[in-house]
Amino acid sequence: MSLDRKDKDLNLDPITDEPGAHPVGTGLGAVAGGAAAGAAAGVIAGPVGAVAGAIVGAVAGGLGGKAIAESVNPTAEEAYWRESYNKESYYEQGRTYDDYGPAYRLGVQGRTSYDGSFDDAQPHLETQWNSNKDRSTLSWPQAQVASRAAWNRIDDQFGSGRVSGGDIDNVDVIDTLNDLVESCRDGEYGFRECAEHIKAQDIKTLLLRHAEECRTAAAELATQVRQLGGDIDEGGTTAGALHRGWVSVRGTLSGYTDLAMLNECERGEDAALARYRKALKENLPANIRAIVERQAQGTQRNHDQVKAMRDALKSTS
Repeated sequence: MSLDRKDKDLNLDPITDEPGAHPVGTGLGAVAGGAAAGAAAGVIAGPVGAVAGAIVGAVAGGLGGKAIAESVNPTAEEAYWRESYNKESYYEQGRTYDDYGPAYRLGVQGRTSYDGSFDDAQPHLETQWNSNKDRSTLSWPQAQVASRAAWNRIDDQFGSGRVSGGDIDNVDVIDTLNDLVESCRDGEYGFRECAEHIKAQDIKTLLLRHAEECRTAAAELATQVRQLGGDIDEGGTTAGALHRGWVSVRGTLSGYTDLAMLNECERGEDAALARYRKALKENLPANIRAIVERQAQGTQRNHDQVKAMRDALKSTS
């Protein structure tokens, strides 16, 4: 059934078809608007969202977040994560949505209220999580990966870094993809080198899994390059890795501590994330953008898992 103008103005809830499930933040501006938008959104999303939205919004203002907030439907985000939370790589067996839901809400409300990166907002989000996390039993390092995933999902749907106009031509797309292929190969190399020398078996298993994910991602991107009629650059070699993120992986890892190697892994993933963000500023064809966005999310999860493991190891050393 088609909607007339009056129906559209109701902003129907996508689940119940009830009116009033309006996007967050419409018509609000600057500092006061940012705080109000965050708090109003939090009423829908839950107590953590209300507190964090108000405070983060007040800090950052409603200017940059406003455009995104106007498009975000918190009810739809809640429905998505409720369906998907136990399929995420960071999901811990036996946990329920009550543990992850508040973290997702915090990520959504932070992104719709804060005009900056997740890392910039992270101290504020952590403060709010520790003071009010509803019924969740997650620590902040555990909740952080879920909050970041929700934040990134908003960016992927409504982020402002996309260029208007036509798609870039094949040559530029191929160059962009080859840069990411190289980055993935660098990551595979770095993770495998660190895993070979690391002592803790659980860390070794994690790093080997991330190495395999990097290998798979490179193969997926290479397929797209070939379909566009391009050739795969023979980058991402050991020599290349020494200059693009994995700067300390020089064949002397046997003398490194596990903590030092996790620091190297995190630094390598920081470099990979920067390359994905650069790629996503291009107006890529829709099918390729979807692949790049999905892989960027995976890289962010890898980064967060390594960081959480490093922080845990650091606290016991």
